[in-house]
Amino acid sequence: MKPLTTMAVGAVVLALGYGAADAQNGRAIRQDRQDVRQDRRELQRDNRDIRQDRHELAGDRRELHQDVKAGRTGEVKQDRAEIRGDKRELREDVRDRRDDRRDLNRDRRDLRNDQAVKRDRQDVRQDRRELARDNRDIRQDRRELAGDRRELREDVRDRRDDRRDLRQDQRDLVRDEPSR
Repeated sequence: MKPLTTMAVGAVVLALGYGAADAQNGRAIRQDRQDVRQDRRELQRDNRDIRQDRHELAGDRRELHQDVKAGRTGEVKQDRAEIRGDKRELREDVRDRRDDRRDLNRDRRDLRNDQAVKRDRQDVRQDRRELARDNRDIRQDRRELAGDRRELREDVRDRRDDRRDLRQDQRDLVRDEPSR
């Protein structure tokens, strides 16, 4: 196979490979964006749950305070049990929020990395296009240089011929002058 044909086939295979990689990267970026949105929603739900748990805990503490003040021992035990349950729920929701924040940060990092890969691939494609243009310009310059060399050789020959003609004309002139 000729070198130019080999290069063309290689370029096509490479371009097709990068096209498939770009499609996969595009899907990864979309998936990462979707993950970030989902993590944000989960984080908002966790914050709402924490606010609700804190509100319920404050209400249970008020009830406990009132029951202690009124001397209702049975209800005090029940209030303390409710407070323990509310604290447990609050701890679970805080843990969920921490985990969701970690997931959100991880998904954001993945998204940034995927976008960086996409930019890098675009830069590589742009560099390849510029390299191809530069190679084309070099080939054109070489063709022009070869043409200029041919013209220079022709000009040198023409000058040599002109000098020869001049010397011949001068000899002819010297020879013809005495005959006048």
